[in-house]
Amino acid sequence: MRRPVRGRPLLVVASVVGLALVGVFIRAFGAAESGGRASPVLEIVAFVLGVWVPLFALIYACVRSRVAVVALAFCVGLSVNMVFLTHAIPAAAVTDNSSVFTFENSTTFSPPNPNMRQNYTPTSPSATTCPGAGGYNWQCAWTSDTFTSGQTFSAGSSQVDLYVSNNTGSGITRQAQGGIGHGSSDCGSGVSRPSVANGDVMIFACAFRGGNSVTIDSVPSGWTLIGSRIDNGATISVVVYSHVVTDASSEPTTNAWNLSSTQKLNAYYMVFSGVDNVTPTDGDGGQATASGTSHAAPSVTTTVANDQLLTFHATATCTQWTPPAGMTEITDGTFCSQGAGTNADMEINELALAGAGATGAQTATNDAAAVGVTKTVALRANQQPMTCNLTVHLTRPILFESNQTAVVNSGTQITISKPTSAAVGDTLLAGLHFGGVASTSVSTVPSNWTLARSASNGGVWFSNTYTHVVQGGEPANYTWTFNQAIQILGDISAYSGVDTVTPVDLSAAATGFQTMPSLTTTGDDELLVAYFGGSTTGGPSTWPNATGMVERSELGTSGTLSMSHQEGLWPVAGATGTRPLTASPGVNGPVGQWLALRPASGAQLGTASTSITSPAGPTLKQLSMATPAITFATGDHLQLVVAAPDDSANCGASVSYDSTSSPSKLTVAMAVPDGAAGLLLLAPALPVAGRWWKRSRP
Repeated sequence: MRRPVRGRPLLVVASVVGLALVGVFIRAFGAAESGGRASPVLEIVAFVLGVWVPLFALIYACVRSRVAVVALAFCVGLSVNMVFLTHAIPAAAVTDNSSVFTFENSTTFSPPNPNMRQNYTPTSPSATTCPGAGGYNWQCAWTSDTFTSGQTFSAGSSQVDLYVSNNTGSGITRQAQGGIGHGSSDCGSGVSRPSVANGDVMIFACAFRGGNSVTIDSVPSGWTLIGSRIDNGATISVVVYSHVVTDASSEPTTNAWNLSSTQKLNAYYMVFSGVDNVTPTDGDGGQATASGTSHAAPSVTTTVANDQLLTFHATATCTQWTPPAGMTEITDGTFCSQGAGTNADMEINELALAGAGATGAQTATNDAAAVGVTKTVALRANQQPMTCNLTVHLTRPILFESNQTAVVNSGTQITISKPTSAAVGDTLLAGLHFGGVASTSVSTVPSNWTLARSASNGGVWFSNTYTHVVQGGEPANYTWTFNQAIQILGDISAYSGVDTVTPVDLSAAATGFQTMPSLTTTGDDELLVAYFGGSTTGGPSTWPNATGMVERSELGTSGTLSMSHQEGLWPVAGATGTRPLTASPGVNGPVGQWLALRPASGAQLGTASTSITSPAGPTLKQLSMATPAITFATGDHLQLVVAAPDDSANCGASVSYDSTSSPSKLTVAMAVPDGAAGLLLLAPALPVAGRWWKRSRP
């Protein structure tokens, strides 16, 4: 005979169940709060259905002695609270949903960027550095795996642990040089200064005929004569000037040293990093030399270690030089025409010095006797504190997804397939290079594509760039039609994270030379994209990567046309500087497009900055940044970008990561699934278990 459960036992069971329901609700509510504040309506509904209704059912069960009702009440409360919990907490991401992203020396998530991997612990004792050798004017980015729809990022404070080094001041390095020999009344005529960075020191030398009968009537602003000019009577002179670069973006590309009369001359620029910006020189001297084939640059006495010695030798003839023993020749320039009596040449050499002291005279020889002038300059190694300021951005980045290309050796159409990974909302960028025949034009453009930029070189070679936002029902490919048969190269690339309303921040065209002009971006975390091409007589050219860029495709027809598609991050708004894209062999009719893609609204999640003073590192820098609450879409990534400024005087910086001693990482305020949703599986079994328990009693 079964005995009903009633009285005190039933009251105890009902009380335990009631307390459990309240506990489950508190746990569900607390876990939901970690993912962001739940709506008041959702809270009220969960409280009524998940607590009050089951409690009233428990009261009824106690009055009517119904154990099954107790089980059903617990089932209802548990089910409501678990449904509330699983809807308030996001689904697990494709990544492990850990809040710690450790930098890894692998590029599986978004090549060529290294990974930010969750639940990863470095095991190697040797660190990887970005950039490899350290330096200035660089951007390094680490990218996470993809998130799933609904994954949330809680508002709060995220922390970046960076192991940073800064090693400058180890010596002086010649970065670039260039010059000209001709007849002119301006030493700077016809020669453009090389690329420079903030903190660089430029040296300009000019050897000219006329000697002391010629005056220098004007000197460019900011340039300082080193020591004094050296004259050998009215025959030959040499002058050497220095200039510290403080704002590379506004540095003029040409400078004028106006002479009082036209003379044969040799002019030469050199750019050095690692030079003391306050006192660029550490001694100088010069002298006129008698007619002969040996000409000595005088000794100077330096006061600090690691200086760079420069010697300048010029004669009033046309000759070839042999540099002083132990020195490296930088240039051996001559201007020989219209009679030997007016010719001029100039030899420049360099030598890295170790300790301070007398350098000794440096004698260069040539193969034609003539009077000359020589000068010695010691560039002073940097003695100032060198502090590199780094910028850190956490973003939902613009990322290259995939591309498709096509080559038409001769035809009136080009058809390019849609990139395989292109998803709704992605931006497609199409770069077309075409031509070879005058008066070529595009007749038809695929539906919903917008011309972003166009350029031509001589009306024969052309470059067009188009944008298109992927919608539903896209065709499998896209076709452009032209008015006549020509050579055509095309690349369509899919990019995620681009502003779909105004994808291009700004753009520029480059024609007649193989250098992209500087762009001044208006926002942070933009992506620079270049399409550059041209024609050669010996077949298509090959293209090396421009500074800070990675190549996505390189195409060539069977005829003469070639094209390179490259991209690079530009994390901090401002001038990008010029980017040379030099083909090998050089191209005729070069023409290119240069665009800055704008990130989607709200892409930037946090910013921070830190500084590191040389010599140092790897040194742990812990940076805190305020980050907002966001919800990710399927396929979204996180990206952390560290950028060093264009400051050669202060930055020889790098970030170390992926080692047991330097585990650089990002820790974010991430909502983590509670794991309690699995308890829902218990709910349907509870009434059955309760009914079985009641019937099984005697």
